[in-house]
Amino acid sequence: MDEPLSNLDAKLRIEMRSEIRRIHRAQGCSTVYVTHDQDEALAMADRVVVMKLGVVQQIGTPQDVFARPAKLDIARFMGYRNVLPGKVVQADGARHC
Repeated sequence: MDEPLSNLDAKLRIEMRSEIRRIHRAQGCSTVYVTHDQDEALAMADRVVVMKLGVVQQIGTPQDVFARPAKLDIARFMGYRNVLPGKVVQADGARHC
Protein backbone atom coordinates (compact mmCIF):
# COMPACT_ATOMS: atom_id res chain seq x y z
CA MET A 1 0.00 0.00 0.00
CA ASP A 2 1.56 3.30 -1.06
CA GLU A 3 0.36 6.23 1.09
CA PRO A 4 -3.27 4.99 1.08
CA LEU A 5 -4.46 7.59 3.61
CA SER A 6 -2.60 10.64 2.35
CA ASN A 7 -5.65 12.40 0.88
CA LEU A 8 -7.96 11.90 3.86
CA ASP A 9 -8.73 14.37 6.63
CA ALA A 10 -7.24 13.74 10.09
CA LYS A 11 -10.33 12.11 11.66
CA LEU A 12 -10.93 9.76 8.75
CA ARG A 13 -7.23 8.83 8.63
CA ILE A 14 -7.36 7.62 12.24
CA GLU A 15 -10.55 5.63 11.60
CA MET A 16 -9.09 4.05 8.48
CA ARG A 17 -5.86 3.08 10.28
CA SER A 18 -7.94 0.95 12.66
CA GLU A 19 -9.92 -0.59 9.81
CA ILE A 20 -6.81 -1.43 7.79
CA ARG A 21 -5.20 -3.08 10.85
CA ARG A 22 -8.40 -5.05 11.53
CA ILE A 23 -8.57 -6.33 7.94
CA HIS A 24 -4.84 -7.10 7.95
CA ARG A 25 -5.11 -9.18 11.13
CA ALA A 26 -8.26 -10.95 9.93
CA GLN A 27 -6.55 -11.97 6.69
CA GLY A 28 -3.37 -13.11 8.45
CA CYS A 29 -1.11 -11.87 5.69
CA SER A 30 1.84 -9.52 5.46
CA THR A 31 1.38 -6.04 4.08
CA VAL A 32 3.96 -3.51 3.00
CA TYR A 33 2.65 -0.07 3.95
CA VAL A 34 4.54 2.96 2.67
CA THR A 35 4.17 6.29 4.45
CA HIS A 36 6.14 9.43 5.22
CA ASP A 37 4.02 10.05 8.32
CA GLN A 38 5.88 8.74 11.37
CA ASP A 39 2.71 8.75 13.52
CA GLU A 40 0.99 6.59 10.94
CA ALA A 41 3.97 4.24 10.70
CA LEU A 42 4.17 3.83 14.47
CA ALA A 43 0.42 3.25 14.76
CA MET A 44 0.17 0.74 11.92
CA ALA A 45 3.33 -1.32 12.00
CA ASP A 46 4.54 -4.45 13.73
CA ARG A 47 7.96 -3.75 12.16
CA VAL A 48 9.29 -0.52 10.71
CA VAL A 49 11.87 -0.13 7.96
CA VAL A 50 13.32 3.37 7.74
CA MET A 51 14.86 4.15 4.37
CA LYS A 52 16.78 7.11 2.99
CA LEU A 53 17.49 7.46 -0.72
CA GLY A 54 16.46 3.84 -1.25
CA VAL A 55 18.86 2.47 1.37
CA VAL A 56 17.63 0.75 4.53
CA GLN A 57 18.79 2.71 7.57
CA GLN A 58 17.09 0.77 10.39
CA ILE A 59 14.67 -2.11 10.91
CA GLY A 60 12.87 -2.74 14.18
CA THR A 61 9.67 -2.58 16.12
CA PRO A 62 8.03 0.84 16.25
CA GLN A 63 9.08 1.10 19.89
CA ASP A 64 12.73 0.29 19.11
CA VAL A 65 12.97 2.69 16.19
CA PHE A 66 11.35 5.48 18.21
CA ALA A 67 13.28 4.90 21.46
CA ARG A 68 16.64 3.94 19.93
CA PRO A 69 17.09 5.51 16.49
CA ALA A 70 20.23 4.15 14.85
CA LYS A 71 21.20 7.41 13.15
CA LEU A 72 20.72 11.13 13.60
CA ASP A 73 18.52 11.34 10.48
CA ILE A 74 16.18 8.74 11.96
CA ALA A 75 16.04 10.58 15.28
CA ARG A 76 15.11 13.79 13.51
CA PHE A 77 12.48 12.01 11.42
CA MET A 78 10.99 10.50 14.58
CA GLY A 79 10.61 13.97 16.05
CA TYR A 80 13.68 14.38 18.23
CA ARG A 81 14.43 18.10 18.39
CA ASN A 82 16.91 18.33 21.26
CA VAL A 83 20.00 16.77 19.71
CA LEU A 84 23.18 17.78 21.47
CA PRO A 85 26.66 17.35 19.99
CA GLY A 86 28.97 15.18 22.04
CA LYS A 87 32.14 13.17 21.92
CA VAL A 88 32.87 9.81 23.54
CA VAL A 89 36.09 10.13 25.49
CA GLN A 90 36.07 6.70 27.10
CA ALA A 91 34.05 3.52 26.69
CA ASP A 92 34.09 0.49 28.96
CA GLY A 93 32.03 -1.73 26.66
CA ALA A 94 29.00 -1.78 28.97
CA ARG A 95 25.72 -0.38 27.75
CA HIS A 96 24.26 2.31 29.98
CA CYS A 97 20.74 3.64 29.47
